[in-house]
Amino acid sequence: MLLASYKCFSSKLVKRTLTTLYVLIYMTMGSCGTIPDDEGEFIGHHTKESWKNDIPLNMKLIPSGTFLMHGGVNEGGIGQTRIIQTTTVPSFYMDEAPVTNAQYRAFLDIVRADLESYGLNESYINEKLMPDVTVWQKVFPAMFIDDSYGQSYWQDPRFDDYPVVGITWEAAEQYARVRSIYRNNYLVSKGRKPGPDFRLPTAAEYEYAAKGGQPDAQYPWGGPSVRDPKTGKLLANFQATKGDYAASGYAYTSPIKAFPPNAYGLYDMAGNVAEWCADVYSPLPIHKNEVISPFYKDEQGLFKVIKGGSWKDYAYALQTGVSDCEHKDIPRCYIGFRCVMSAM
Repeated sequence: MLLASYKCFSSKLVKRTLTTLYVLIYMTMGSCGTIPDDEGEFIGHHTKESWKNDIPLNMKLIPSGTFLMHGGVNEGGIGQTRIIQTTTVPSFYMDEAPVTNAQYRAFLDIVRADLESYGLNESYINEKLMPDVTVWQKVFPAMFIDDSYGQSYWQDPRFDDYPVVGITWEAAEQYARVRSIYRNNYLVSKGRKPGPDFRLPTAAEYEYAAKGGQPDAQYPWGGPSVRDPKTGKLLANFQATKGDYAASGYAYTSPIKAFPPNAYGLYDMAGNVAEWCADVYSPLPIHKNEVISPFYKDEQGLFKVIKGGSWKDYAYALQTGVSDCEHKDIPRCYIGFRCVMSAM
């Protein structure tokens, strides 16, 4: 019996050894374009180098999930057409805060230092990418009699950590494009694989991220109150009541991260500045048959979705399920942006 067991064991050992040997031979010869004898079976092998997408600086990983898009809204007497639907969003990375004046100035400096690499010229930069410092006076002439505040806001170092405003949707798109080229050039120079491109978030991505893991959250912090239950302070920068712009502690915009982040570690997902999204705006049920990463793209569309509400809005606009729109070519003193990157 011992002899029989030994023969059985030896036979199994030989078969396992041969199988391992076949795999090694297959992997070696397969990389040279030759298929070895695999005994009629598909034997998997890996010839590609391993790849890892490092989390970009100051970005947060937003896990994939499902939520009620446009849900969790308290109408508050404001009737609007909203199509509520169950929506699934794959994982992605998102800037933890809106792009600041300092970051946007760095973007312009990088482009000007190598115009050819980014396919731009000085005329385009001056006409399309420079922030319009007159937007404050244009929108709120009673508050800003001249454009001195606008000049200060853009150039004064005291506003370095404030969100950049006065830029169009196109300028935000260019920022994301140049940021992608700049980062991937660096990665390649270090012998690393380039990552996915930066881009503007879709309305679905923005809303899902704003909810912070709560599928039907009314605000990024949950809700329904807009004040901290312990301190009574507002949880975002917005117009608390008509004419009361300073209730949050800031009359206009506030520095990024001045208020607590949501559960995903994202700041200013409500209030401070509304933010450009990639989608063309439409009140129609365009996403009725799209439940995975719904995105409305129309090359002729002039109005783009903005999300989050701003310093000049009431609490209604800060709700995660609320969307608004603005003409993509008209800059505003209450619209900024942030980038996302698909997580592969």
